[in-house]
Amino acid sequence: MYRKSIILKKITAFFGVFFLQFILFFPLSFLNDFQLKITHFIFGDFTQFLLEYFFNKNNVRIDYSSDSCSMLVLIIILLFTSSIFSFIIKKKWGNNFLLIIEYLCVLYISVILIKYGTDKIFKTQFPEPESNILFTRFGNLDKDILFWSTIGTSKVYNLIIGSIEFFTGILLLFKRSQFFGLLLAIICFSQIFIINIGFDISVKFFSLILLLMSLLLVREKGWKLILKIISLPKKAFFDQAIFLPFKAFIKILILGILFIKIGIPHFNNEDKKNSLNLAGAYHVTSHESKYQYLFFHKDQYLIFREKSSEKMIVYHYDISFDNQIILEDDQHHVSKHLFVKNKKDNTIIFSFNNEIINAKVINYSKMNALQNQFHILTD
Repeated sequence: MYRKSIILKKITAFFGVFFLQFILFFPLSFLNDFQLKITHFIFGDFTQFLLEYFFNKNNVRIDYSSDSCSMLVLIIILLFTSSIFSFIIKKKWGNNFLLIIEYLCVLYISVILIKYGTDKIFKTQFPEPESNILFTRFGNLDKDILFWSTIGTSKVYNLIIGSIEFFTGILLLFKRSQFFGLLLAIICFSQIFIINIGFDISVKFFSLILLLMSLLLVREKGWKLILKIISLPKKAFFDQAIFLPFKAFIKILILGILFIKIGIPHFNNEDKKNSLNLAGAYHVTSHESKYQYLFFHKDQYLIFREKSSEKMIVYHYDISFDNQIILEDDQHHVSKHLFVKNKKDNTIIFSFNNEIINAKVINYSKMNALQNQFHILTD
């Protein structure tokens, strides 16, 4: 037990030293560039050497921004120096040293949350999308731009999330509310880190370190308090032996109903198919047609997009036994049309509104929005 306690203290000291160095040397863009100048003065030449020798990176910009090669090297250096300093620290200084680090880490996280919370409230972090973004097709945008632009369209979302982050930062500044503030900070940084991973946004390292810093600050007493809060009474009224068989039966019954009602539809969630196997996007090749694209939605909708206005006209469709297409508009008017699909090249021909429409399938799976790209480093 004593040995475990010593190891735990050493690990805590290691992370404490690392976070202290990270606070000192990782440049925050909103604090001008004095941090960058200090970090570059101390680690610049060594960072350049490591990038060229081990990473084969020449002429890389050394700005230590999140997810850059220079930041990765800085983290490696800080991890190495932390392992040395954590063993140098004497036992009698250990507790006071950790208290100072905790105080600085709390202030650092508070500043970050207040800063980015304020930015969201005043819509400077997620501004309204620029005109070039608004006029770019959804599928041609990268996932990080898609997320950034979508969030920027909602003032309410920015106001709510920004207020939560700002409020969390304020809570951290007061001793009585600090624990609750740390729990909120863990939730905030967990969500941010998941978003950064899921949408390939280039602040993954920074958000991960902030999350780890918050987790360290809760410490052992905090986790014990959390477990105490969520722990259930040892015995409840329905825990008596007479109720145990009924409890088991009710639990199995509820789980069975949930599986049938919720689970099975997901197992059978195959794309709806018809005899012609229609799906996806088609480009209209008929020059005289006023339509540019056709879209076959998986829920049996056929969508026409006009060339000039880009207006979308929607019909519910079905395929008859003789392979004709049956269209129904939003006024429930039904019409039947001749429809032919060439299985070799997936081209289609059908008559609609007194014109013959020719269209060929589009392979849209290569569009930026559909790529599962993930970049650990940005350069």
